[in-house]
Amino acid sequence: MTAFFQYVVTGVSDGAAYALVGIGLVLVFRTTNALNFTQGVYAVVAGLTTSVLASHMPVALAALIALALVTAIGGVTGLITIGIRAETTPLISLIVTLGLTLIAESVELLVFGDNPHSFPAIARQAWNVHGVRIQPQYVLIVGVTLAVTLGLTLLLRYTVIGNALVAASDSIRAARLVGIDTVTFGVVSFGVAALLGAVGGVLLTPIVPVAYDSDLNIAVNGFAAAAFGGLVSVPGALAGGLVLGMAENLVVGYVNPQYELTIALLIMLALIGWRARHEAVPA
Repeated sequence: MTAFFQYVVTGVSDGAAYALVGIGLVLVFRTTNALNFTQGVYAVVAGLTTSVLASHMPVALAALIALALVTAIGGVTGLITIGIRAETTPLISLIVTLGLTLIAESVELLVFGDNPHSFPAIARQAWNVHGVRIQPQYVLIVGVTLAVTLGLTLLLRYTVIGNALVAASDSIRAARLVGIDTVTFGVVSFGVAALLGAVGGVLLTPIVPVAYDSDLNIAVNGFAAAAFGGLVSVPGALAGGLVLGMAENLVVGYVNPQYELTIALLIMLALIGWRARHEAVPA
């Protein structure tokens, strides 16, 4: 029974990091109608950059530099994806960001090599709770994710800026008529989403080393988490990430580690299929 709880604790931590990636996907989709496949790249670049810089400076400073770099990359990605007219479709944005992801992988391979990278966690000492080891890094990941979920939910629902962001995706023409700069809002949403993915990557890398090709696994898990809320719910992405993280760790522990990504894909496909049938039923 101790092993079961250990898998659950580790799964909650991993799932919280996936949720940050998924929340970034939700934010971009709700504000621009774009599907951003580069969300996994943000996490990987942040983790790799922090790892390399941490050998020359304090980890906290390295992480801040990595977060700033990735946020800027996210803004540029947004400008490329939505264009200067801030108009796109989910299919077009998915194709564009998929192409950018392939380019990013090649650049990462050239810059960082093909070896996995990591750096020290916030503390080496783990807490032992009835035989279950809980690392402080786990608590940090979950705490940051909960704070982000609450903050973004309140922002989108109860603030003028949040309402403007959502309105810009509902009707670009109407948003422009009332003076909303849809291009700026789109670029900002991509930048914030990149920051969220980068935070997830920085928090996860000390316990799950990343390599240049880790973005696929992270992106799929992020999409699966976001799909739990239909790509429109921030709390739904959090719930999806936690469920996914626990499911994957239980499979790794009791079945076979090679099925970890398969589980994420199956969960994502099942959720998409269920939502398609559910939405097709007349109210």
